Amino acid sequence: MENSDENGFCSVTGIYNSLFSSPPPHSSHPLSLPEFLLQHTPHRPSNPAFVDAFSDKTLTYADLTSLTAATASALLAAGVRRGDVVLLISPNSIYFPALSLGIMAAGAVFSTANHLLTRREIHAQVEDSRPVLILTTGELRAKFDGLNIPRPPVLIDQFLSTLVTPAADDDIALIDCRKIELDDAAVLMYSSGTTGRSKGVICTHRNLVYMAGVLRHVWGSTREDIYLCVVPLFHMFGFSVFVCGAVAAGAAVVVMQRYSLEGVLEAVERRGVTRIPAVPPMVVQLVRMVHVAGDYELKSLREVICSGAPLAKEHVDRFAACYPDITLSQCYGLTESSGPLTLCDGSEGRFNLSIGRLIPSIEAKIVDIRSGKSLPPNQNGELCVRGLPVMLGYLNNPEATSLAIDEEGWLHTGDLCYIDSRGLVYVVDRIKELIKYKAYQVAPAELEDILSTHPGVADVAVISYPDEEAGEIPMACVVRKAGFEIQKDELIAFVDDMVAPYKRIRRVMFVDYIPRSPSGKIIRRLLKDIDFLNQLTEILARL
Repeated sequence: MENSDENGFCSVTGIYNSLFSSPPPHSSHPLSLPEFLLQHTPHRPSNPAFVDAFSDKTLTYADLTSLTAATASALLAAGVRRGDVVLLISPNSIYFPALSLGIMAAGAVFSTANHLLTRREIHAQVEDSRPVLILTTGELRAKFDGLNIPRPPVLIDQFLSTLVTPAADDDIALIDCRKIELDDAAVLMYSSGTTGRSKGVICTHRNLVYMAGVLRHVWGSTREDIYLCVVPLFHMFGFSVFVCGAVAAGAAVVVMQRYSLEGVLEAVERRGVTRIPAVPPMVVQLVRMVHVAGDYELKSLREVICSGAPLAKEHVDRFAACYPDITLSQCYGLTESSGPLTLCDGSEGRFNLSIGRLIPSIEAKIVDIRSGKSLPPNQNGELCVRGLPVMLGYLNNPEATSLAIDEEGWLHTGDLCYIDSRGLVYVVDRIKELIKYKAYQVAPAELEDILSTHPGVADVAVISYPDEEAGEIPMACVVRKAGFEIQKDELIAFVDDMVAPYKRIRRVMFVDYIPRSPSGKIIRRLLKDIDFLNQLTEILARL
């Protein structure tokens, strides 16, 4: 086979292989994720694992291990059994990792959700996942009112207060993890995926152990690293980087419950933060507010790692000019891939428009979206990946699973990409229809379903609209029903109360018809052309 050492492409198979060296084997015997992270990685028990950015409260690695074991014991005593789903809904906190790992150590499936979801959205997820236990905060408890669940939600503070943690000098065992198989479900996170509405993504212990080992291998087992956790832990990006990667590396993580630019800058200065995993709006704000950043000492910060959506060249260039001593890198991943699929580590230059190279041991193809053929370097096609981090499938949805993962095990990402002659991956566009609002996924189909119930709407389609700060915002293209004079603000307000803030309609465009294919599928590309013509007409009218 002709395999290029420079880009990892094999011209015979049409497959790209990773240019990173493979990580060493995790262990001579199978391990669950909690075992791998807390009993088979080199930690100093007294070192900080998670630190609250506001209160300075700290969990050492010894604390993390004992809390994980105590959580597992309490859940088993409460009747939670192997394979049961336990739902944890909470803002970021230093206890989130211990609770999630404790759920898995008990053999249960850890599930989570965005705490900004409405009652309607949370109820739909609970109906789908059927958790036997829900852990949440007092502020969020009301969102579960009226749910048909086996027992009322348990408040996290109360749950933690009842835990019996082992003494610091005890040999802490994470229950009897021999009953947990590597291919058992470990995590259930919800994603709109590549096909529209939200679905439960099942990731196994094998998926997550692999991801933890890869991140430690690529980023290094450097206990001196201090990460800042400001992206949500309920999202796979945050969970994989902080609960899997940082813990596997023995690093310290400073946790912010809510994002603010001043809070980020203060944490870097006070805590000596070395790395910040971020999303594009954070990078944009760092550039816009560089005059504020000048009041803080940021010399410890070596790298900002951006994910969630591609960064425009303009923002990369402006960041480079504003922060010449800080590396800005990008990575790319999916909930369905258990975390990052590409990383920029080792790429030349401090600022890179690429999303990096394929992580160790992963295979990829760039597939022509018309012919289905594998493409060589520097040609655009759909990115498809295969390997150990790819999910088990979607919960109770074999049809969606088969659409996402083909018979040969290739996960179709729905993203139009190319891989260059050096093996660097670039995102060109999205084939899938999801809208990325501040790195959150917004499914047009969900908003269309809501808007179609308005009595004044005859037909509707939702498309993305470019926005410098958010990346994209949802815009509704609406056909008015005859006899109704509905206004834009009315439609925006109609949706507001039914969805989480990040899903809200931000613009409305009235159209005469919604272009559809013979099968009834909305042709969103044509709607974007109509929007462009409308904007051009408005500009010409002002001249």
